[in-house]
Amino acid sequence: MSNHIYDKNALIHRLEGYLGKTFEMIDNKEMFKHVQDFNLQKGIAGSVVEQCIFEYPPDSKQEADLIIVDGIENVKTELKTTGMLIREKPRKHYVAKEPMSITAVGVYDIAEQEFETSHFWEKLEHMLIIYYYYAATHAVSAYEYKDFPVVGYEFHEFSDDEIEVLRNDWEHVRTLCAKVVSHHSGPRDKNWKEAVKQEYIEVHGELRRVLSYIDLAPKFPPRFRLKKPTVSSIIAKHFGYDLEQLPGRYVSILDIDAKCRELINMYAGKNIRQLINHFDLNLPTDGRLSMKAIAEKIVIAMFGGTVKKLNQIELFEQFGLIAKTITFTSKGGRTEDMKLYHIDFGEMIKETVIDDDGTKRAMTFEDSDMYAYFADHAFLCIMFQESSRDSETEYRPNSLSSNVFIGFKRIVFSDEFIDTKVRKLWEDTRDKIMHHKLTDVVQKRSDGSTVTLKSGKVSTAPNFLKGSENDVFVRGSGKDSSIQSKTECVNGIRMLPQYVWIKGLSVVEELKKTPEI
Repeated sequence: MSNHIYDKNALIHRLEGYLGKTFEMIDNKEMFKHVQDFNLQKGIAGSVVEQCIFEYPPDSKQEADLIIVDGIENVKTELKTTGMLIREKPRKHYVAKEPMSITAVGVYDIAEQEFETSHFWEKLEHMLIIYYYYAATHAVSAYEYKDFPVVGYEFHEFSDDEIEVLRNDWEHVRTLCAKVVSHHSGPRDKNWKEAVKQEYIEVHGELRRVLSYIDLAPKFPPRFRLKKPTVSSIIAKHFGYDLEQLPGRYVSILDIDAKCRELINMYAGKNIRQLINHFDLNLPTDGRLSMKAIAEKIVIAMFGGTVKKLNQIELFEQFGLIAKTITFTSKGGRTEDMKLYHIDFGEMIKETVIDDDGTKRAMTFEDSDMYAYFADHAFLCIMFQESSRDSETEYRPNSLSSNVFIGFKRIVFSDEFIDTKVRKLWEDTRDKIMHHKLTDVVQKRSDGSTVTLKSGKVSTAPNFLKGSENDVFVRGSGKDSSIQSKTECVNGIRMLPQYVWIKGLSVVEELKKTPEI
């Protein structure tokens, strides 16, 4: 550690000189020429930053990486190198490429720690984050990182409210680990550790419902990570992509649940027309706006916001909440499938990953974007129900105006759901692409007749898992099925942009199993 001391002003001057430079330009140790020979403790990006910018060899100690001399203070500071992608909507801005790994959990002894002196907080209290732009639309080799530029840096400290969120998260993890350890008496030998490990693996999934900013990497021994949405929120603040601050104080995901209960008590039973009038929203309900768009604007107003999109609200970004509008039929059923996210096929067929200790290993489901999407996010479901009649307005039955707000539920997908239905889709998709089983299939109607386009050409689609085969499936989405709309190409097959979907009936089943907020 004594060799890792830097004067803050001199360090700022040094870092300014690297902005805009690619990793290849920064590399003064020929790391990219001999990438296989280097011990890539933190991957090639982190290793170039450590060894070429900060000029020190990697280490895996649990204490902070640097000491920053700021006036008379010596500040222990953790160095983090973070990749970013560009998201185009609602306007162009950076988002996190992946979660930020923090430190090992220490399942066996975390119960003996206090938050203020924990390895976890020591790593997070003061951070120097080096940001680079992951300038690729697919997974790349370590060598190809040479073209990625360093675009920013930040001496990051969390606000008091954010610290309270992190403290609450850490306490949840400590409480669970302490409970598991308390179930196993006797000498702390190999058998004892194995018993603790097995129970932890069985029960750790329950943490996902209560953790706000962090999650645990899905392997044993587990590691604390800042969720990808949390890192994206940090990035947004630094690069000036303004997310709206909602009124109120939220230091736990449970605080959002409490707010939802308050809103349910105030507005449940009111139809869309009544809510539009109550919040003085100028929204058409004649079909020019979708149910999703109208519901989104109503919910923003309920929470006291003014932006156009829920993903422009910092609260939802930080806590990894994805708002989804659910409209039940008047009898409580729902058949509409839910579109989730666009598939990155380069990432989908990635074969290896590099762990935090520098170990290169085979890619697993738990390393995938698909796993992270379902494990790191919760769906805040905004529920409406079609009304069979509307006695208070002149609008026809089942029109948008007569749909009634019935409440919120927060879906956190279970380990079982992720490990069966989501894993099945991931494995099937990889298998078809990597083993050349992907084919372009002529589309048939239920009566067996061939589907044709307006142009007279036969409609085709790739043989990815369908909704009839799995609750989580792949479906293309575009203006139409013409060749002009097939802008994606996988294994030489032209196709519409492909998205992960979840069956509407499966969503209904998850909602039934989800406790009331």
